[in-house]
Amino acid sequence: MIVESDEPVTGEVRRAGSGWAVHDLSGHVLLFDSDLRVCRRFWVPDSFRGRGTYNWDVHPDGRWAVFAGTRHTTCVGPDGDIAWEADHPALLNVDGDPVLACVGFRPDRDELRVFPGMVDDDASEVEDAGRYSASWVVSLPDMTVTKNGPYGQDRWVMFPDGRHMGSSSFDGHDISGWCGRWDEGEDSEGSSRPVDVHPDGTMWLGEAFGYLRMNLFEQSDDTGDTGDMDDMDDEVETEHDRYDEAFFLDQNMVLAATRDPLTHELLAVDTLQRVARVTYPFSGERWHWLAAAGDGTWVTTSWPPGGESARLCRWRLA
Repeated sequence: MIVESDEPVTGEVRRAGSGWAVHDLSGHVLLFDSDLRVCRRFWVPDSFRGRGTYNWDVHPDGRWAVFAGTRHTTCVGPDGDIAWEADHPALLNVDGDPVLACVGFRPDRDELRVFPGMVDDDASEVEDAGRYSASWVVSLPDMTVTKNGPYGQDRWVMFPDGRHMGSSSFDGHDISGWCGRWDEGEDSEGSSRPVDVHPDGTMWLGEAFGYLRMNLFEQSDDTGDTGDMDDMDDEVETEHDRYDEAFFLDQNMVLAATRDPLTHELLAVDTLQRVARVTYPFSGERWHWLAAAGDGTWVTTSWPPGGESARLCRWRLA
């Protein structure tokens, strides 16, 4: 273990630039630096507290946090003041049910992306909703909004490296995924939802129905040379469908969380075969969430026996 935070936390931990973001027990989202020191505290707006799940994100420089439900999105500053908010149509999934709008900050700009639904005639059974998504680009310095669409994707992700974004869709049978660099060239396609991008930008990791799949980009970000990856198949897949979370730990390893039982495994990047199972120096811990930085370190939230809150720790391999 590298360091343990003394802040009581709960729920999912996410990478935010070179730091991390996670909820505390008193209604805030906390932004931590790489040494797990609190940099900012964002009060979750009252309209989202105690009303079920919501999507959220924190800008890596700590100026804003955003929270999104099915039909409303709010962006706030550390003082709790609302910087921007809007009502919007809900996006319907393949079963016709409203789902949470995807939101995220573009890490390299003062820019918020919101992906609500677009009202269409085929969704008349649900008021103010649609089966296609829109893309709202909110310029945070002047709060102007540019709206684009429609799109067939139902999930979007902005990766913390500031260079890549991903999207995906589910038609009731199959998952289709796309991943690419911001505003440059064509996206790489695969049959999984993008979850992380390799540290050197040559490939992306996807998840579909519990399987993990590795997908090559057409070329690397800088040289067009994929090096040792030239011999890899277009899409490598795990043998088992028991994975819930996965991230690139470093250039050669993927760190993945399994379910039933919940364990953390190391997988080889080129084959996605298990290399080792991670063991921790805690006894009886209930492991919850993890996230990796791509530099050989990762963070976890876990619940100690008899504890009243989860603890946040940063790790590297011994």
